[in-house]
Amino acid sequence: MILGATGSTNSGSGFNAIDYSHIAGLASGMDTDSMVKAMMQAESIPLNRLMQQKQLWQWKQDDYRQVNSALLDFRTNELFSMQLQSTFLAKTVSSSDTSVVTATAAATSPAASYSVSVSQLAQGVTVASATALTAAGKPQLNPNAPLNQLSTATGWSPGAGPHQVTINGETVTFDPATDTLNTLLAKISSDPKTGVTAFYDAVQDKVVFQTTATGSGAKISVSGDNDNLFAGLFHLNPAGNVASVNAIGTLTKDASLRINGVSFNFSAGQTLSDIVTAINGQTAVTGVQAQDDGSGHLKLLPVNGGAAGPTLYSPISVEVVSDPGNAFGGFQGVSANAAKDAIYTVNGYTSYSATNTVVYNGVTMTLKGVSAKDANGNPVSSTLVVTTDVDTVVKAIEGFVDKYNSLMKTMNDLYHEKRNYDYPPLTDDQKSQMTQDQITKWETMAKSGMLSSDPLLGNVIDSLRGIAGSVLQGQAPSTVNGQTVTLNSLASIGITTGDWWEYGQLHVNEDQLRAAVQADPQAVMRLFTNPTSSVTDTSSPGAGIAAKLYNAVNTAIDQISQEAGSASDLVDNSWIGQQVREIDTQAAEMQQQLDQKRQYYYQQFTAMEQALSQLNSQAGFFQSMMAGH
Repeated sequence: MILGATGSTNSGSGFNAIDYSHIAGLASGMDTDSMVKAMMQAESIPLNRLMQQKQLWQWKQDDYRQVNSALLDFRTNELFSMQLQSTFLAKTVSSSDTSVVTATAAATSPAASYSVSVSQLAQGVTVASATALTAAGKPQLNPNAPLNQLSTATGWSPGAGPHQVTINGETVTFDPATDTLNTLLAKISSDPKTGVTAFYDAVQDKVVFQTTATGSGAKISVSGDNDNLFAGLFHLNPAGNVASVNAIGTLTKDASLRINGVSFNFSAGQTLSDIVTAINGQTAVTGVQAQDDGSGHLKLLPVNGGAAGPTLYSPISVEVVSDPGNAFGGFQGVSANAAKDAIYTVNGYTSYSATNTVVYNGVTMTLKGVSAKDANGNPVSSTLVVTTDVDTVVKAIEGFVDKYNSLMKTMNDLYHEKRNYDYPPLTDDQKSQMTQDQITKWETMAKSGMLSSDPLLGNVIDSLRGIAGSVLQGQAPSTVNGQTVTLNSLASIGITTGDWWEYGQLHVNEDQLRAAVQADPQAVMRLFTNPTSSVTDTSSPGAGIAAKLYNAVNTAIDQISQEAGSASDLVDNSWIGQQVREIDTQAAEMQQQLDQKRQYYYQQFTAMEQALSQLNSQAGFFQSMMAGH
């Protein structure tokens, strides 16, 4: 019978060992577990060294990946934008009268000045109920009550259906049993295709409609109002008529009109009949019909329902664009609330716009107000001046330098860090005898210098430093502060390297940089952005610094990825990854051999214990026999 069976497990190498039952030294009195453990510690030395080598590879891989992360950040957040011409050609615009016009300019806009006057701002249409919705003598309606319960307060009741209304071509459906005045107006407002917003003014007890767009084409045209909402409930009046001031016979000169956003161009020799025919040809778009009022005047009437078309609730918008023969002479009855186009003049050129934001030669102007008039009644022009936005360009270049310096410091710190060979990676057995703080401090020393004097990292550093110090060939001379200079290097625009122990850190002379950008932004742009001949080109003398750096960083990222892989890789096929896998294979084989060796030792001790136990039993038998005589 075997006494004192125990089990033993060793995970010091990182691999699970096998449990074996054995004699625990009861017969011999020997501590066999301690003896086997001592013998196995010596046997495990090669495996522990192998696992330490694996740890060194993994730490080196981590440092490589840290470099790649810094390179990727530099490429994405700096180099990409530093290859764009717009980064260096940013413009700023000043206005002599910001109450009339403000502006921004695209990078492609030329530095120039513009004389701007505004005759009219674009506006949309606002219409409101002609009278209160609640009938006289009745309690004010509840806008949150179902529509079919408003008859007592308003005298209006929904029709038989279908319950829908079409506004500017967009149909809105509602249910009088569940929809309220507020929810109906919200449905109309939330549908962008209606082109209007609407709300109930509880103080005035009226409904207000506003077009979402500005310009003479903005209108409120309603059809399919089966429930008579607009006239019966909202109390909105259809648009009124408009008539020309002058009688129109035959045009003596060309003329142009805009009616509800539609342009009509007439030629000399056309008659009032021709004009009426042309306008009526666009009734479906304008919502307006034209006729001769019987006295030779042009009369414009809204199409108010029926077979002819929808009902127009917004005032007719009429603008005389060009009338050198004074044939039209203006119009009577045009509401001040009618939709209008913006009318503005830039450097003597008059234009119309449906919005108050206009673009002229790359300059986006926001029209704020109508220009004042001088003593002769002429509009007073405001001046816009477009210049290089020196502050923005300088900030971009300084940001590039900061990121470059940060990248170079990261790489140089790793490259010049000394390796501490006195601090090898800890084994699991060693860690089990230390506190966490001791482990952290030890491993901080052990991890240092993994990329010390590393040739791959050194090549990356040298490549980037070489490009930063390169000279752009073919750059024409510039005049900066009265001096003729060639802006063909970072040094020429005030960016220089420091002392040798700074390992290529760049320093910016902001005054010199600002002067270069102010004097010749195009030259500064070329210094950074001139294209390379290929995606791998890092040395073309005619290529810009940012363009070459971008290619060099891409190459470095690829090379380091081949060496160390990426944390996001599902399978690490890098060179270091292959080394780690080979170590894992060797370690598994060595662990198996150690397990077999441990089993062998325990088998030997078990045999010894069994033999001693048998001898002890025989000795006891003889003693008992002799005691009986």
